[in-house]
Amino acid sequence: MKYLKRHLLCAISSIIICDIINSIAQSGCTSPAIQCRCQQRSITFIINCRDKRLIQIPIFNKTNAEYDELTFGSPYPDASVCSVCNRITSIPPRAFANLRVKRIDLTNNALTDISNDSFAGVEPYLKELLLQGDRTNELNYAALKNLTRLTTLHLEKFQQTTLNSSNIFGYLQNLEFLKLKTFKRLSFIQSSAFKNKVSKLKTLWLEGLPLVVYPAGAILNIPSLQSLNFINTQVKKLYSQSFRDLRSLKELDLSHNLIDSIENDTFTGITDTLLFLNLAVNRLGYNTNKKESLNFLSSQHWTDLEQLSLAYNKLDTIPDGPFRNMPKLAYLTLKSCQLSFISNGLLQGLQNLHTLDVSENRITQISSNAFVHTPQLKELRLDRQHKESIKELALNFPPTAVEPIRASLTHLNVEHNRVNVSQIWEIIKFLTNLEELKLRNTNLVAVPDFVFRYHTQLQILDLSENQITSFDQKSVHGLKDTLTSLSLSDNNLTTIDECVLQNFSKLNHLYLANNFWDCDCDLIWLYDWIEMSAEPGIEYIVEFVCHSPPSLRENLLQTVNRSHLSCTPAHIPHTCPDYYSTSTIPTTITTTTTKALPVFKIFITEAMIFSINVFWTINDKSDVTGYILSIVDLQNNISRSLKSLKRDNTLFRFKGLQPQRAYTICLQLELNNVRSDNLVSCVTQSTKSIPVFELFKKTVIDTYIEVNWKVSDVTEITGFLLSIVPLKNVKDIRYETVPKDRTSFIFKNLRSIESYEICLKLIIKSQVYDGEKKCKTLQTKQTIKTKQMKTAT
Repeated sequence: MKYLKRHLLCAISSIIICDIINSIAQSGCTSPAIQCRCQQRSITFIINCRDKRLIQIPIFNKTNAEYDELTFGSPYPDASVCSVCNRITSIPPRAFANLRVKRIDLTNNALTDISNDSFAGVEPYLKELLLQGDRTNELNYAALKNLTRLTTLHLEKFQQTTLNSSNIFGYLQNLEFLKLKTFKRLSFIQSSAFKNKVSKLKTLWLEGLPLVVYPAGAILNIPSLQSLNFINTQVKKLYSQSFRDLRSLKELDLSHNLIDSIENDTFTGITDTLLFLNLAVNRLGYNTNKKESLNFLSSQHWTDLEQLSLAYNKLDTIPDGPFRNMPKLAYLTLKSCQLSFISNGLLQGLQNLHTLDVSENRITQISSNAFVHTPQLKELRLDRQHKESIKELALNFPPTAVEPIRASLTHLNVEHNRVNVSQIWEIIKFLTNLEELKLRNTNLVAVPDFVFRYHTQLQILDLSENQITSFDQKSVHGLKDTLTSLSLSDNNLTTIDECVLQNFSKLNHLYLANNFWDCDCDLIWLYDWIEMSAEPGIEYIVEFVCHSPPSLRENLLQTVNRSHLSCTPAHIPHTCPDYYSTSTIPTTITTTTTKALPVFKIFITEAMIFSINVFWTINDKSDVTGYILSIVDLQNNISRSLKSLKRDNTLFRFKGLQPQRAYTICLQLELNNVRSDNLVSCVTQSTKSIPVFELFKKTVIDTYIEVNWKVSDVTEITGFLLSIVPLKNVKDIRYETVPKDRTSFIFKNLRSIESYEICLKLIIKSQVYDGEKKCKTLQTKQTIKTKQMKTAT
């Protein structure tokens, strides 16, 4: 446990060093407008005018400096909850004439008037332009006519009914990215709208348009397309040959539509080039021919397809082999498709599948031969199969089912299910290469002794929300050199002795909240560790609240007096036996043969606030002895490498990243124990930003205060931490943890006519984010009843 402090101190030191570097770097960055500030990120210069309450474009001083971006946008998706957002409605003539800037972002500003000469003077430099209207006014396309160097154009919330041939795209010959979003009346796109106009266009994004027919005629006139996003429309059917001329298309997103019918040859012409296909959140399977709803997949040969999503469709009846013609498919999601059974033939043909997501279905039975066709499977997500109302249905998962994937599987998630306890522990014994195991809320009552004895790779173990009453040294034996995160929150534990986590050198996340902890002398080791760490927020990582004795009930462990952690004279101290002296850890010897250089590529699967998930595909692993993964923070050019990834790995999660930060991630192959500088694949991705949130006063009377709050995005929010402190006695602080689905809270039993400071923090992925908090100082009132009582006294 002493290593926990070391990890935290290193992380904090890194943040301080980064802040110093950034402050030095920004000293040479000057803003040309007094209302804005200049930021330097690595070698880029940004004029940041966000959240300045601007109602018009500021005056920019003439400068010869070159800037990468000028931004007026806001992270708030809804400006109505933002008190500092800009509300610019017009762009006057020559508004940016004194600037040399490559990108201008005016999203989240409801523009109503754009002058013909708005961008005069900046045309030679401007390459990216993002504009947002007020939903009721048309865009003045003439203002964009001379922006011939534009490569990116994002237009959102403008008024338009038809996109015809008389548009300005013919002038934008260098355009590579075009996004039209939330044009609420754009119901028709003429076939000639793009004809002979955007010869370099690589990405077309059409979202939130009330189209009822997919505009195949118009889009087929853009043969240069590599990525097409056609999202959130009213289209119900895809017809034959809809994509036939898009021979360069690699990514196709058709999610969030009303599609219930796809003809068998709809994708003819692109099945040998497409890498990514997203059909999530449609109505496949809702028509009467359920068994034929996926015929369009099995009737074609998808030679290069690597990712396929069919999530949130009604595919409760799927015939065997719908994916049999997808030899390179690596990522398949069938999340929330109302599946009840994983049959022997469902995954037929998927010999290179590494991730299968079948979460949030109704699965009660998994065939004993379900995974015989997926020998490379790395990640299996089986979580949340049944609603709470039918939780008595158990997941029948025979241990023989994992035999074909016992060597390959590294991530298993079965949380929020009623599992067969004997089955699940037998399965875990088989899966000795697991790196992440999630058993949250699976009705477990105990952890078998030495069940993890041979798990030499396990890093993350989640046992929270169960009924576990005892957890000792034998429960985690085998994990001292690998375990980085352990969650025992929401169980029936009363104590955890020092022997359990002794010498766990890599453990840096420990979750112990909501148990029935008996705060006696057996917990002095934990008390001393928290006291020694003495870092802000460490108590929320541990979140250890005493349940007994009565004198310490409801107290955080670190707030009690150490001398109160006492035991009776008859107490016998724990001794820590050395189980490792008698255990053996098997090793695996791998041999390789020399062949042609493998073909491989790295992809991003998910970008979150503090993490980025990557996976890679490779056609031949026989000569591969390992991988070197590296990540570079593009803001401060700090890099780190991971040199111990084994040949069977094809998935990794970079954690501990900074929010809203761009990273370049590279994968390098090691062939026959020799690193090859010529075998490198890289990808660049940004993490998500911290959600924006505000705290508001709702009700204040003499004995209680009610507050509420709004958050821009709750995707990764797992809860909220509220604190209240009377300003007369700041030591008398109270903390309240609130679930993510709550937006208000009442502090009761307060004193009349007294001032309190109430603060709100976000809990992101079960950790309190201390980088930002919102506070309100409020005073309780004196009601008429209170006055009368005082007068009577």
